[in-house]
Amino acid sequence: MVPAIQNSMKPFRDMDYSRIIERLLKLAVPNHLIWLIFFYWFFHSSMNVVAELMRFGDREFYRDWWNSETVTYFWQNWNIPVHKWCIRHFYKPMMRRGVPRWAAQTAVFFASAFFHEYLVSVPLKMFRLWAFMGMMSQVCRITTTPFLLCVDLFS
Repeated sequence: MVPAIQNSMKPFRDMDYSRIIERLLKLAVPNHLIWLIFFYWFFHSSMNVVAELMRFGDREFYRDWWNSETVTYFWQNWNIPVHKWCIRHFYKPMMRRGVPRWAAQTAVFFASAFFHEYLVSVPLKMFRLWAFMGMMSQVCRITTTPFLLCVDLFS
């Protein structure tokens, strides 16, 4: 994978868009496999070992996020401990204070986007806002996905 990444740098420097698309597609499969291996190692193996050592009874670390039809369902099911923490410490206190549901959801995404950016930019020592913007773009997808599910585009 390292040679493929190194070969991808020149098209990005030259802004050769056809080569950039080709390189991104070439990196998509290995990137996806690495992501799935990390997910299995972290959420299924490591967290269960830690739960066993600490005699932690609740072993639900993820649900069926791979069956997601909506962005909301994905974010609610792929990382259960973080989802529960965000609900408990961000979402429910805002709802109790009378904040509208959409504003509370956006604030939770904003906080999550901030921490995702922090976790990416600090180890890589570069601050680019890519993770933050990627997370915040999910808010638009959350609002539009239910409308798209009601429309059958191919019939």
